[in-house]
Amino acid sequence: METGARIKYHRIKQQLELSDLAADLLLPAELKKIELGEITPSPEVLKALCEKLKIPLNPIENPIGQELIEQFKEMLLHPQERIRIREHYYFILQHPLLNIDEEVELEYSIQLIRFFVITGDLDGAGEKIQELEKFKEFMNQEQYYLFHKYCGNHNYMIKNFDEALNLYLLAEKIAPSSVLPTECGDLYYSIAISAAQLHKNEVADKYSRMALAIYEEEFVPKRIVECHINLGITQQRLKNFKASLDHLKIALKIGKKLNINNLLYISEFNCSIFYYAHRDFNSSIHHMENCLNYIPDEYIADKLAAYCLLVKCCFEKQDYIGLQKWMKTGNNLVIDNNIDLNSPTNQKFSEAYYEFRCLQNLYEENYTAFEKDALKSLIPVLETDKNFHDLAYYYGHLGNVYLKLGKFKKSAIMLSEAQEALKKFNSFH
Repeated sequence: METGARIKYHRIKQQLELSDLAADLLLPAELKKIELGEITPSPEVLKALCEKLKIPLNPIENPIGQELIEQFKEMLLHPQERIRIREHYYFILQHPLLNIDEEVELEYSIQLIRFFVITGDLDGAGEKIQELEKFKEFMNQEQYYLFHKYCGNHNYMIKNFDEALNLYLLAEKIAPSSVLPTECGDLYYSIAISAAQLHKNEVADKYSRMALAIYEEEFVPKRIVECHINLGITQQRLKNFKASLDHLKIALKIGKKLNINNLLYISEFNCSIFYYAHRDFNSSIHHMENCLNYIPDEYIADKLAAYCLLVKCCFEKQDYIGLQKWMKTGNNLVIDNNIDLNSPTNQKFSEAYYEFRCLQNLYEENYTAFEKDALKSLIPVLETDKNFHDLAYYYGHLGNVYLKLGKFKKSAIMLSEAQEALKKFNSFH
């Protein structure tokens, strides 16, 4: 970092105005020119400025600090190893060599965004992003690229998919040529899943294929599976159903060969969703039952979502034995984990729990509670998610419930809403 930039970096870091630092030394306008590199300060002025800022006269060579950052970056490339990442973070947290020079300090701050996102501290990530906005001018090309990419990660996690996609595409434009292939693949995959969330299916398909090509070349099995799953989803939306199923089967085949529970869980889950959407309820049940063998116990929302789909399949098949079995299993999960209306902590959890309550009320023919939960809790979440398939499903059930209760006008409105949601589902897919 050049002399003027160093002075400005530490002035901003210490929240000093130009006039504060320049006081009794030189004019603020002269200090501004020094910071911009337009003039070189005299040795006496430079020494006085550094003393006032309490920083060394010259930048410090810090190879150990740089090595600590490289180790931290390497660990963050394996987000599934959250425990090891946290242990390493606490090990280096108070290390003095992370804050004695500007380059290492800035690099560490940027990597902390990724750390906070990986460990689920989204507020911490947001605060770090806001803090670093003031220091973007001091970033080199790689840091500037990583900052925008990690900002994209944060926006994706808080479900601001439009902003996430824009940030990822900007990161692609400014990426330095030195970026490693796996890092490039990770960016392409991030673009693909953000585009998929926004139903920009051609973009999602294009970048999924670009990411897949890199991951196959570098042999990154987990990402290969995830790319095939994303391609399965986008191809289904593009109405290439055979291609969609082929990609999902490839993902499942690789998952079985590697025998990695997380990959098997994701693959089986998406195969089940595919067959459910195509009304092959037996195949959907088969894959979701397999999926339950691989969902970690702590993934309560995922388990509850799986039970919901199994219940819906049994409803459609009029399989009342299966229906009773999965309602009981889901209810035991709710009781064992003391889940109630105050429990949901994120949208995924909320959707799973509200849906299970609706299905439970429907199963028990408690129509008043079903109406209340569907209209006040579940449907607003489904609308936010643009989950038109399930919106059509629950509007349809509301229509049938009103019909049974003799509320014909309400029934007609709900059945009309179901048709409208189905049209949107077909146009989105």
